[in-house]
Amino acid sequence: MQKQAVQVAPEGTHGEGRIRAHDAWALELPVLLDVMNTQAVEIDLGQHGMQAALAVLPDRICVLVRPGLSEQELSVAIRSLLARYIHRPFPHLVLWPQREGQGVVVKEPSDVLADLVLGDPPDATADVLHLYKDGNWAPKDGWRSDEEVLMELLKLAAVDMKGVVEDIPEEMYPLPDGLGAVVSAGYDSEGLAHPLVFLRGDLAVGLRVDLLGFCLALAAGTEHEGRKPDENGLFYVGTDAGPVCGPGTALLGALMVQRLGRRPGDCAFRLLDPPEDSAPGVESAA
Repeated sequence: MQKQAVQVAPEGTHGEGRIRAHDAWALELPVLLDVMNTQAVEIDLGQHGMQAALAVLPDRICVLVRPGLSEQELSVAIRSLLARYIHRPFPHLVLWPQREGQGVVVKEPSDVLADLVLGDPPDATADVLHLYKDGNWAPKDGWRSDEEVLMELLKLAAVDMKGVVEDIPEEMYPLPDGLGAVVSAGYDSEGLAHPLVFLRGDLAVGLRVDLLGFCLALAAGTEHEGRKPDENGLFYVGTDAGPVCGPGTALLGALMVQRLGRRPGDCAFRLLDPPEDSAPGVESAA
């Protein structure tokens, strides 16, 4: 009964249009707050450094924010909390600034406010496709099949980015567990990146699309968890992915894929350590 007591979003499709974590970063903030039935309220959060918190109330989601945050800090706090909730609903979330760096950390506290929040928070089920309309991240030529989007990404890499995308050579198989792609980049005299991507060929097409979008964004020089390429200039990208948690490689890759006509899945792909037994072969192939 509790789960039906709150609608955090209008009931929508559970298919392609259902709101996903990357939507929390792509939609305009007022639109996001409206579709998630969320109210932001300034409140004193104490002296421990917490910047914001999310609580699921019986009739809405409430984001509590520390007074004095800049407009950018406020946007990041709200989007971070809602993205985490969309990915995995939890009745009470808290957000802290990272101890090192400029990012934020979202946590599920152990001391859930049982008397105030819903113990069984509802999923976010809003259909958001119509909210993009003709905006920057609406599909420029309509929604397409995964095969068509893959062809468009390959064209983007070759023509616009003047790069190369190839399947990992067959002689490299069997590949290390979880390896999806090997990525590098060359730079021209103007400092523009030209990607070189070796992509695993035995993955489902949809996963290949999301993975390639991430790899092209990574090769373009976007930041991802502070990671740097190895001594040979290579990134090793896994097939496991989490939700888009903020600006950077994962978000750019997801929105690139959406712009070309596919609703991306989780696009924060994990970067792997160089596999000792296959790095030399891939290096020579590159």
